[in-house]
Amino acid sequence: MRLKDKNVIITGGASGFGKEIALTFAREGANIIIADLDKAEGAKIADEIIDLNQKALFIEMDVSKKSDVDKMVKIAIEKFKQIDILVNNAGIANFRDIQEISEEQWDKLININLKGTYLCSRSIIEHMIEKESGKIINMASISGVTGRPVGVDYSASKSGIIGITRTLAVQVAKYGVNVNAIAPGPIITPLMEKYFNEETIERLLATIPYKRQGKASDIAGTALFLASEDSDWITGEVINVNGGAFIG
Repeated sequence: MRLKDKNVIITGGASGFGKEIALTFAREGANIIIADLDKAEGAKIADEIIDLNQKALFIEMDVSKKSDVDKMVKIAIEKFKQIDILVNNAGIANFRDIQEISEEQWDKLININLKGTYLCSRSIIEHMIEKESGKIINMASISGVTGRPVGVDYSASKSGIIGITRTLAVQVAKYGVNVNAIAPGPIITPLMEKYFNEETIERLLATIPYKRQGKASDIAGTALFLASEDSDWITGEVINVNGGAFIG
């Protein structure tokens, strides 16, 4: 097992990429803390992980609120004693032209996607520095690397996550902490179905040259690599996982 006895926090772990990453990591021997607003689904995933004979805990929380984040990390450390891996996966999206994005909509998305990544990383980093090991995996996007037909707030948040990834990696490398990001291409998840209409989804999928659509398991496999010892000398990188939708 590649993650035997590792303790992992996954934000947004109740659905989509987060759910797939949680179950994949559990099958590889990890104990999982699911941090999400969706109490019903989060508790359900935790039960599935327990059925795999791994420890699991669901914590209801909002990544955009510092008090929630700090409380979540405190509980996780108290229950599991040590946190080895943080997956900053929680996020929302939209497809609106800039003229249609209100200040309130901008603030909400940036607070969840970008501020949430900052808050969770900030809250766990001293723990990882103290034990001189740890891995942080951030969920970026193809939209943070190149122009895409999505909202500018979403692209801005994902570009910002790439900036956090690279700068934090430099800051904590001397302590043996790895920080990397995954930039998925268009993959049909509940998030995409919720925020994008059918026409937009078809336009995005049409940009993929590979012969099949991407799957959540493609992202989970990449996350597993970054969480495992196989990637110990990789930090500050953004791995594009998109079936060739963007090559550069």
